[in-house]
Amino acid sequence: MKTLILNIDRDNDYGMKAGITGPIIGYNNCYRAATALITKDPEDSDSNALFGALKHYQELKDKGENVEIALITGDSDVGEKSDEILSLQLDEVLNMEHYDDLILISDGAEDDYITPIIASRIKIRYVKHIIVRHNENIESTYYYIVKAFKDKKVSRKFTVPVGLLLLSYGIALLIFTVYSMIISRSYVIIPSSGAIMLVTIVIGSYFILKDADIRPKIVTVLSALKEYSEETKISMLSYVVSFFIIIIGIAYTYEQTLKTVPLLNKILVFLAIISWWVYGSYLSRSLFEAFDISFISKAGRLSKIWYGVSFSIALELITYGMINYIRYVVGFIKFSSFMIYFVYLIAGIIMALVTAVIHKYRSTIKSKQKSLFGVK
Repeated sequence: MKTLILNIDRDNDYGMKAGITGPIIGYNNCYRAATALITKDPEDSDSNALFGALKHYQELKDKGENVEIALITGDSDVGEKSDEILSLQLDEVLNMEHYDDLILISDGAEDDYITPIIASRIKIRYVKHIIVRHNENIESTYYYIVKAFKDKKVSRKFTVPVGLLLLSYGIALLIFTVYSMIISRSYVIIPSSGAIMLVTIVIGSYFILKDADIRPKIVTVLSALKEYSEETKISMLSYVVSFFIIIIGIAYTYEQTLKTVPLLNKILVFLAIISWWVYGSYLSRSLFEAFDISFISKAGRLSKIWYGVSFSIALELITYGMINYIRYVVGFIKFSSFMIYFVYLIAGIIMALVTAVIHKYRSTIKSKQKSLFGVK
């Protein structure tokens, strides 16, 4: 009868800190792995757990039992990814030699979550937790709080939700303040309200940037913007222009609907007007992109842009006509006014059909040309 003593590093501290990848099998190999990790981070509980497993291995050996010891490592992305890696490594260990049962030794932090996976493959004899004793002089609330905030795995579970809560509250307060200023036409901010708004946004943003790994993504975006600017791509400006068109459109539409009653009519008028600004934003981006592509002679992609512009104007005409048709049905506008919008609706449908037919025709021609010249 042979027993496997298994130690698990679910969050891959061995790989992240000591550059060791599982599975590690054998007393000497596991001893070297534990020594390497504790040298890099003396406070890491995973190395202490492995030393505990090694001690237990020696105790069972002294009793005359036939045992082997192994370490398997997961991934820093704790969850499905890490458990899948652990499953593969466990299968690799079990396929190397036959074991009758298994003793699981861990620090009890996250490793016990994989117990059902182990139990589905081999009988678990028992589970032993290695609890590290601390010096009483440093066992204080302050020490544990500071230590927890330094540990990303722990701090992420606290700071990210709190950061999201503070940031959401600050943004909501900002939106309410701006809305109140527009309605009352008073552009004075109460100091206490402004201070709370600023502090919550700053602290919330700091917590999220600190532990949500957003900083690398921001760096990537800034690097891409720098690359675009260095290559003088015109399309980069389209996003800025499109954004401001939407902002101006919202402000203009809001101003136009202030005196519109009742509320349903105000909403419909707002949607009808803002739809043109949305289309204008899309059109400006498409024109910038077409201008940029014209310099690199990508005719196929350029034709797709023009099809998109044509179909989008058709969609806008249909949307505009349908919104005003609803206004006519509800009784907000007269039949004579609706007939103008009805023309928009019919024009949009005709344009959409014509665009679809032309696109289908050109696609068929291209397919025949490729078949004729043997291009696959």
